[in-house]
Amino acid sequence: MLCVVKNISLNGFLLSHLPAIGEKDVLALSCGAVKSVDMNAELRGEEDLFARLTTLSRDKGITILLHTDFYAAGGTFNSAAVIDGGICGVSDEINPRSYHDAGGALRCFNTSRGRVGILLGEDILYPELWARLAICAPSAIFCFSKTYRAGLYSSLAALCNCGVCAVSPERCGCYSDCGTLLKSAYENISFLPFPSGGRQPRILTKKVRTSIE
Repeated sequence: MLCVVKNISLNGFLLSHLPAIGEKDVLALSCGAVKSVDMNAELRGEEDLFARLTTLSRDKGITILLHTDFYAAGGTFNSAAVIDGGICGVSDEINPRSYHDAGGALRCFNTSRGRVGILLGEDILYPELWARLAICAPSAIFCFSKTYRAGLYSSLAALCNCGVCAVSPERCGCYSDCGTLLKSAYENISFLPFPSGGRQPRILTKKVRTSIE
């Protein structure tokens, strides 16, 4: 089961929903939950967000995805961190169209819930990035963006033969590995089925063709 939090602070969510978190598999925190992360301050020990989220992940046995602005290396990046008993890593938006700097890390992460891929912001519009993720054979791909693009999520799921979890300010939804919408919601706190997919991406077997106009 997937819990999505958006437009509500992390502390506010935990105060009201902490007992129920242990019943979920994945907790996805969108930009409304944490405004920003200063990686330099985290490394210096001046801030402890990652320490708190790592402890939460271990205590509750859940995988946490945190999407927000990351300040690092003198730039501002649209990024998402994956935490699964420890910090698995950070993935960036490669092709930003706003004030963000271009990132350099499009990655998949091995977690206790399977192999998780991340697509951020406008990167959903670039099929070559879909192909790069598909080669990594993810079990699920999380798409965090300002706009909800239902048709693209369905195609992405079918191409990569995996589940897709999409989160935007107005809506979130989960798609099966064949591109079928399993459930969507508009609430700031949503509980959705966590989809997973097959091991062999269809892009590698040339069973599916997709295009973006």
